[in-house]
Amino acid sequence: MFFNIIWAFIIPWTIGILHLNKRDKLVIPLIGSFCSVLSFVINEIGFHFDFFEVMPLIDEKNTSALPFIIGLYPILGSYLIFFIRKFQHPFLIIFLMTLLTTFLELTFVYFGIVKYYNGWNGYYTFVSYLLPYILAYRYYLFLDKTLNLYKK
Repeated sequence: MFFNIIWAFIIPWTIGILHLNKRDKLVIPLIGSFCSVLSFVINEIGFHFDFFEVMPLIDEKNTSALPFIIGLYPILGSYLIFFIRKFQHPFLIIFLMTLLTTFLELTFVYFGIVKYYNGWNGYYTFVSYLLPYILAYRYYLFLDKTLNLYKK
């Protein structure tokens, strides 16, 4: 659990606060919170159907995943929108961030931090990141249009 807290919570939030928050003060509170909810829902579905689990196993399966849910995934989702705004190529950025996140999770699988069951594999992992990233982008477009957050 110590590894999960350091690598999935403390390091991402440190980078997010020191780097991303200096460049865009709105993206973490607006997009990060939405991505946290998305990751919670997807992880709960995966835990419920025994597709995967995060080590070490504690009483509740989602306890070990909590640093990822409130740490790594909100920051990655926030960086997704930051890069989309910066480079203006949303579908390329979504694809690249999905690849990066899938590779990161497969690294966790390799080291035994995440375990896959019941036919879950890297392809399903890719889709499980692609869909939330698309939803996060659509949410950003909705916020930008309705609240005019980023004045052009």
